[in-house]
Amino acid sequence: MDKHRVKIDSLIVKQAIRDVASKDEEKAIQALNYFKSKDFVTLCDRNDIDSNKVQESVISMVDHPIISRKKISNKIANLIDESFVVGVLSR
Repeated sequence: MDKHRVKIDSLIVKQAIRDVASKDEEKAIQALNYFKSKDFVTLCDRNDIDSNKVQESVISMVDHPIISRKKISNKIANLIDESFVVGVLSR
């Protein structure tokens, strides 16, 4: 797998996660829709990432207050770094 592609994919997912936690409701809705899209599933498949687990984590985050969503999104972003960058590139 191309290291640059993996890095770009991880940045796309991390930004979408942060957008779900946004105060801007329209941005948050668009980000949630991304996680339900075929594009997201394709990105995960390309990187051997379980798209369902990521989707479940992100969608469950919406039920929390905005401050909690920000903290949760940062934790998920760190896990994305581990999964994409460390996990995928070490194969």
